[in-house]
Amino acid sequence: MNASLSLDTGKHYGAKLDFGYQRVPNLNNTGQPMSLLNYLVGPVVYPTNGDQLSTYVHALIGGARVGGPFPNGAGGLTIGFVNSPAWAFGGGAEYRVSQAFGFRVGFDYLHTHFYNSAGAVRGQNDIRIVSSFVYYLGNPIRGN
Repeated sequence: MNASLSLDTGKHYGAKLDFGYQRVPNLNNTGQPMSLLNYLVGPVVYPTNGDQLSTYVHALIGGARVGGPFPNGAGGLTIGFVNSPAWAFGGGAEYRVSQAFGFRVGFDYLHTHFYNSAGAVRGQNDIRIVSSFVYYLGNPIRGN
């Protein structure tokens, strides 16, 4: 699940506040869940910003809380949580269906931290794909 608030400061620039939560109920058949909560903020640039189709790129920074099992040295599992800095960069496209609603697809490279098999906190990278419905608060169609 992902939720974001975007503020356009002009035709080609804006800012985004992004919250995401992902959960796996049974990680690799361990019987243990794993979860990721991220909270990010940053600038948005709109290379194209048309009446119906817009594209965007963003660079977001903030934090993440990752929790779940990781292998310990004794052949078992240890449950741990890591709160650490996180960042994402990526982009996507937005199709405006009406003056009030749109549909957006975004692709991000997300960097967080979690334990490795030696029990040390290390960076981890992932791809995040988000599709969303958009509601425009009092924002008329911009035009080219």
